Amino acid sequence: MSAKNSSKNDIEILQEKLQSIKGREGIIGYILRGPNSASIDLKDPTKIIDYAILSATAFEAGQDMSAMFEIGEVESIITEGENTKILSRVVNEHRLSIFMEKNVDHNRLCKDLNLT
Repeated sequence: MSAKNSSKNDIEILQEKLQSIKGREGIIGYILRGPNSASIDLKDPTKIIDYAILSATAFEAGQDMSAMFEIGEVESIITEGENTKILSRVVNEHRLSIFMEKNVDHNRLCKDLNLT
């Protein structure tokens, strides 16, 4: 199996796992963006643009800080607000942002998605 096919299968498996966690209490939704496509599932679809901008900004800020402080590749970014937070990670060249209420355990979420 080629690396491209393996990567595609990994992303398909990740999408299945995301589908299983999206109904959990406290999960607002997710954006999984690849080089050629995106998968978006949010409880409030009227806020897709807002969440997409927030996701892109979190990734950009993480990359900027990583370069500025020379800390190496960033594994994950947790952005917390008053009531919500975002887990942002790169998985096989795909950018994953999971939006959740602040009380959701993002470390548990990573383990459940095998992102640790």
